[in-house]
Amino acid sequence: MAESETRDLWSFPEGAVGHSDSVKGYKVLASDGPVGEVSWADYKPGESYLVVSYRHHGDTHHVVPAGAIVRVDHEAKTCTLAVTCDEVKATPQHEDPETPVDWDQVNQFERGMLGGGFAWPYTDV
Repeated sequence: MAESETRDLWSFPEGAVGHSDSVKGYKVLASDGPVGEVSWADYKPGESYLVVSYRHHGDTHHVVPAGAIVRVDHEAKTCTLAVTCDEVKATPQHEDPETPVDWDQVNQFERGMLGGGFAWPYTDV
């Protein structure tokens, strides 16, 4: 995966969010159905992500690269992803949505993704 592809993975698609837009509280729709809602988002280009929260024996939070988004509907307050619910749940967990992510953990995720053992969305290579 080229550096620009990695950077794109961690950036919102062009035009998805404007300077004053927020997706916090939006419902998250995976390619195979609803998966939760955005409890936090970071918009810094090259480091953008969503924290997607869903109920599973309490609240569970996962860090999802913003590049997984294929569509943001601000009127319906939804973010549609190009990945499945299981793929969202395979991303790194995050304890508290409003605290900064552990980039060491995210980097391990990314290194695995770039190392050829698997790709995100996760597939057997």
